[in-house]
Amino acid sequence: MIRSGVMRAMIFRQYGNPKDVLHLVTDQKIPEPKANEVLVKTETCSINAADRIMVRANYFIIRLLLGLFKPAKSNSILGMDVAGTIHAIGKNVENFRIGDSVVADISQSYGGGFAEYTIVKSSELVRLPPGVSFEDAATVPISGQAAMMGIDVCAINSGDKVLINGASGGVGSFGVKLAKAQGAHVTAICSPEKADTVKSWGADEVLDYTKVALVDLAPHTYDAVFDTACFQHPTVFARAMKDDGKYVLLGGSFYNMLRVKLFGQWYGRSSQKFQALPDRNNAVANITKVLEMIADGSIKPAIQNTIPLDEVPNAINSLEQRTVVGKIVVHNQL
Repeated sequence: MIRSGVMRAMIFRQYGNPKDVLHLVTDQKIPEPKANEVLVKTETCSINAADRIMVRANYFIIRLLLGLFKPAKSNSILGMDVAGTIHAIGKNVENFRIGDSVVADISQSYGGGFAEYTIVKSSELVRLPPGVSFEDAATVPISGQAAMMGIDVCAINSGDKVLINGASGGVGSFGVKLAKAQGAHVTAICSPEKADTVKSWGADEVLDYTKVALVDLAPHTYDAVFDTACFQHPTVFARAMKDDGKYVLLGGSFYNMLRVKLFGQWYGRSSQKFQALPDRNNAVANITKVLEMIADGSIKPAIQNTIPLDEVPNAINSLEQRTVVGKIVVHNQL
């Protein structure tokens, strides 16, 4: 509920430990939509690796984007995805009305989702299909979208053998479910304490990363590798890939992401292809695809738990401690 033009929001004014620098305020001014923007009453959002990376700002490029010594006031609210209803509309917005239920990836604006109301560009809006809850929808714009991009980049077909590194995380959980929905045989890599959960998502095989070295994976086995947690050099997977295998880096080390973008074309053997997360040109289309699969029952997002807005710092800390399995969803109005 709007309280005299102010709202609750989780803000940070300096970089550091999320439990130290993130604070819930109750007097944040509710922004007004400009041309081609809408104001969304945010029902839910989710915790993503980008929130952890940005609040720490250990990479210099993050400080260049958000603020060199501290985040700029305009960048003080994290939260990269939103699901909710349109509360107000700016000029030139077509095809959407007040009251419409929508979903959006707002990472290009460096966040804003950890608040009761959020500004969203109309070009980033996706209608919420009937039957899809706000909780499920909030898991899709970042994690579901990234996994769907991986499916498209690797052109996964029925019977393909897919290896997913970091299978227990947000992107990894969608990777398992989407690949299985395509009829693929999925081998998942994760920690032993998360293996049973990942198996319950449909993984055909689960490898314990503490016992299986990546360089010792069976050679010439996989049609595709989804790497959501790469902290080694990506070429460590080349031996395990088929001659025409495809590798896509969806998470992990920022520097590995940069390396693959710059030099990935030279990493592969034979006809292998190494790619990093593609550009967001098809973001709306990919979000729509995943939402439709949730609507028709093809997949169900893996939600570990749901939390109120004031527990966001602890949730980001849990992500850092690698104790999260699947997604954590935030109820912004609680």
